[in-house]
Amino acid sequence: MQIDGSVVVVTGASTGIGRAVAQRLATRGCRLVLASRRADRLEATASALKAAGAELAVLPTDIGIREDVERLADFAWDAFGRVDVALFNAGIAGGDNLLDPDLEAWQAAIDTNVLGLLHCLKAFVPKMLRQEGESAVYATSSGAGCHGTTYNTAPYATTKRAQLSIMEALYGQARDAKLPLHVGVILPPLTRTNLAGDDMSIWESVEKSLSQGKEPGGLIEPEEFAHVIVDGIEQDRFWIESTEADDERYYGGRYRYSLRRSRKMIQARAQAMTEHTPPDPYLW
Repeated sequence: MQIDGSVVVVTGASTGIGRAVAQRLATRGCRLVLASRRADRLEATASALKAAGAELAVLPTDIGIREDVERLADFAWDAFGRVDVALFNAGIAGGDNLLDPDLEAWQAAIDTNVLGLLHCLKAFVPKMLRQEGESAVYATSSGAGCHGTTYNTAPYATTKRAQLSIMEALYGQARDAKLPLHVGVILPPLTRTNLAGDDMSIWESVEKSLSQGKEPGGLIEPEEFAHVIVDGIEQDRFWIESTEADDERYYGGRYRYSLRRSRKMIQARAQAMTEHTPPDPYLW
């Protein structure tokens, strides 16, 4: 797809990857519709982008509430008359001990990561298919539920894997119906965001752990990964994640260990399934 000048919707746009990709898209002349639950942070992001000359509209939105998402879709078409690309990036983290009977963390993760994505697809895709030309939808999932399984954050890993299945199904249905719809999944590397909360000092211990590994890795900044997302949209990738070429180009080669680790987990999962062995090699 040609991204320059297109209309792009970004959810989870007030911080982290959402904000960074909005900044990157603005440099390409995109008209932006930005959404996030936190109105104050969304306005701060919007103000910075407007000061840099971006054309945009913002609407505080909780994707876990279907009426909010339907309002966002109407708002986007009212603002710009069409939507070319939708990046459904909003999501929450969540950990849980499955031996604990409480379901609060699971309900929160399901409401945002699974139902929230479905709300977005149901509200946007039919409208996108009624307009002229091609369009594209992407969901931000995670290697935590795809490459391997972060078993101590089971609600997060489970719902992120569910997102992957939803987007794979959408791809297949769009392909079979020969629809002018591009579909993909964004799999961020280990990126410095506030997904786990506003206390960013947590990344200090992560970086220390990475530096002490046998093959030291590197933490990626949202602004660096935003380049990969925009490249992936233009190249019509289903899997938008960092490659070895991306690592060299945007990260200076500091993420190569993590790339190898991801491949090993994918292979370990396939091997365990075909050989009917326990999942130990890809639990992390």
